[in-house]
Amino acid sequence: MNKEKVFLTKEGNALMQQELEHAKKILYEEIPEKLKASKLNGGDLRENKEYIYLQSEQQYYEREVQRITSILERAEIIPDEEISAEEIGIGSSFILQDLDIMESGTFSLVSPVEVDLEKGKISIVSPVGKALLGKAEGDEVKVDLPSGATHFRVIAINKK
Repeated sequence: MNKEKVFLTKEGNALMQQELEHAKKILYEEIPEKLKASKLNGGDLRENKEYIYLQSEQQYYEREVQRITSILERAEIIPDEEISAEEIGIGSSFILQDLDIMESGTFSLVSPVEVDLEKGKISIVSPVGKALLGKAEGDEVKVDLPSGATHFRVIAINKK
């Protein structure tokens, strides 16, 4: 098992806890009920497609519970007071402007397990995340991406 520390924001830790509870509910409550009903209604279990599907779903949720539990066991929560409003670091929230298309948005820098691009959560190990670490308001960065070089400006850093 991987014993490397995982840094989480308080929000990320709370979301992981919720994900774990949800996965456990499905694994230990919902799937067993469905399996029981499928056994009663399905005849020969080797030909019961619903039963076979439920078994694979059960295996998926067993792995998911193990994965989330492992993350939470290795988690180190970043205290709010350690999140700087002066420079970008893990847990920082900031407004970033793409200088090539002149659009801006609000983003947060998070650990790889908290990434959610739809919510603007960028991994600290991504090319953009690495380039932004330690940057302050007004700083400009060039990031080489597979689609080509992109230029950004840090407009503001917000303390969460």
